Amino acid sequence: MKEALGARVRERRLKLGMSVQELAKKAEVSASYIYAIESGVRGSQIEKLTRIARALETTVIDLWSNEQ
Repeated sequence: MKEALGARVRERRLKLGMSVQELAKKAEVSASYIYAIESGVRGSQIEKLTRIARALETTVIDLWSNEQ
C-alpha cells in the first residue's frame, strides 16, 4: 500500500511539474516527508485510518461522515 501511494504521489507531482520542494512547501510538510512517502519508506495517516476502518468493517468515508 505504501509503495502504491508513493507512486501515485510522485506521478501526480510530476504531472503538475512540481519539484519535491515545491510540493512540500505547498502541503506544509518537509521535503524529507515527501521523499519518504514517494519512496515507500513511510506511509500516511490515511493508511492507518484505512486499516482501522477495515477492522471495523466499514470505510474511511463512513468514519468521516456526519450521518449516523
